[in-house]
Parts: sequence; C-alpha cells; structure tokens
Amino acid sequence: MLCAAGFDIEVTRKQQKHMYVRLKPCAGGADATGGSPDARFRVCVSAPLRYSDARIARFIEERASWIREHAAKMQVRERNREINGTSASPTQEELAQWRAVVAAFVPLLIEKWAPIIGVSPGKLAYRNMVSRWGSCNVKTGRICINVQLAAQPPECLEYVVVHELCHLREANHGPRFHALLDAYLPRWRDAERKLRGAIRR
Repeated sequence: MLCAAGFDIEVTRKQQKHMYVRLKPCAGGADATGGSPDARFRVCVSAPLRYSDARIARFIEERASWIREHAAKMQVRERNREINGTSASPTQEELAQWRAVVAAFVPLLIEKWAPIIGVSPGKLAYRNMVSRWGSCNVKTGRICINVQLAAQPPECLEYVVVHELCHLREANHGPRFHALLDAYLPRWRDAERKLRGAIRR
C-alpha cells in the first residue's frame, strides 16, 4: 500500500507503457479517497513494472483534485442507482463540475498526444452530449469532448481524446483508423467497452 496526497493507493505493476488511476468501491466500506464519509471508494493505480513508488506518488499528487472530483461524481451516481435503479439525468451542478474537470485535463492530453500522433487540432469545446463521447471537424480541426467523461475512468477520457485526434489523420472508422488506435493505445477497446451505454440522458 502506497500513501500519496492523502490517499491510500493500491498499486499493481504490469507489462504496460502507461500509468492509469481508477476508483473502485471499497468492499469493507473504508474510504481511501479523502472525501466525505459517504464516499466509499479505493484508489487503484496500474503502473509499468519499472515505475518507482516516488514516480507513482507524483502521478497521484498531480491528479489529487481530479480523484476527489471523480469520487464525488461516483458517489452521486451510486446514490441515483440506489434510488431509481438507474442513472438519473445530470443536474446543472454536475454538468458544471464535469465541464471544469474535463476542461482542466483535455488540454494536457492534447499537449501529450498531438505531437505523438502528428496533428495540430483547432479549437477545443466541451459539451453535454447524449449520443456521442466526442466529435471532430476534420476541416477546422475543432474537437468537442463530452463533459460526462469526467464521471468515467480516466483512461476513457484519454481514449476519446486520442480517438478524435486520430480523426485528423483518418476521417473514417476504417482499417487505417483502427490501426492508428492500435498503435497509440493498444488497449483502446477496453475503454470503449466501459463507455458503452454509460451516457446519462
């Protein structure tokens, strides 16, 4: 167990290139998120084998605000399920919080991935969309990201950003487009599966 930014972190090292953080329900009810007593989630990190505890701790410290925001959203979602048996439509407060989270992280992901993919995106926009997670105008380079991604695992937001950036090289969802995703995010299908049916309308 690793401690960082006030969180107790469960670390799993694997044969992978990137590091991911996710929140999972605590089976025993203990709160590892540093949030309210009702937030019952544990912080789990999947990291490459060569990454040290110090590097993982820095990774968590940089994302501490996002983790707390995400824990709050998960708490709301769990309560909605308990009350309705399904996810309720997002409130204006939720949408505002999600937009702030997405607006903080998407530029960082663009800065990371655009040079790797070899593209120069245009304007960024953040909206609540009920039928898609992102969109890309290949003529203007404008990329729009669904703010509801703030309530999903962080690797899902990264996947959608990479997906839309790849459209600046390949407009259609053909074999060449999927080859780009395979090259840059070999586990992109895992993120795609997590997003299926997750949009709240």
